[in-house]
Amino acid sequence: MDRTRLKSLGPLVSALALAAFLPVLAALWVGDGVQKLLTGDSATVYSVTQCVQGDGQLARAHCDGTWAFADGRTASGEITGARVEAGDTIFAGDGWAYDSTSPLHWRIWTPVALVIAGTAALTASWLNHREAREASALASVPALASASVN
Repeated sequence: MDRTRLKSLGPLVSALALAAFLPVLAALWVGDGVQKLLTGDSATVYSVTQCVQGDGQLARAHCDGTWAFADGRTASGEITGARVEAGDTIFAGDGWAYDSTSPLHWRIWTPVALVIAGTAALTASWLNHREAREASALASVPALASASVN
C-alpha cells in the first residue's frame, strides 16, 4: 500500500474509531439515569430538613428529606430539583430522589441525540471521503475523465 493511500485512510480510521467509541460513552453516561427510571417509583415527601438553592453552575438546587413509598418503605437523602415540601409527590428510589422524572429524561435523551447527530456527521464524512476517492480515481484515468466531461 503506498503512502498516499495510507494517508487518505487516516480520516476514515479516525471516524470509525470515534463511531465505535460514541455508543460506549453514551451508554456509560446514561446508564445510571436509565437504571433510576426503571427502578424508581413515586413517593410522598414525609419531611424536609433543609433546601439549598442552586447557583446555576456547580451547586444544584436540592432539598434533604425523607420520603415514603406506597408500599410503606421509607428512604431519606437528597431530593434533586425544585424546592419540595411535605406532602409533595416525587420520583425516588432508596437513597436518591428527584422532584420529577424530567431531569432523568434529560440525562438520557441528550446523549442519545448527540450520538445520533455524531453518527449522521460521521456518515456524511464517510460518504464525502468515498466520493472524493472515486473522483480522484476517475481523474487519474484520462480516457474516463474526458468521457465524463462530455
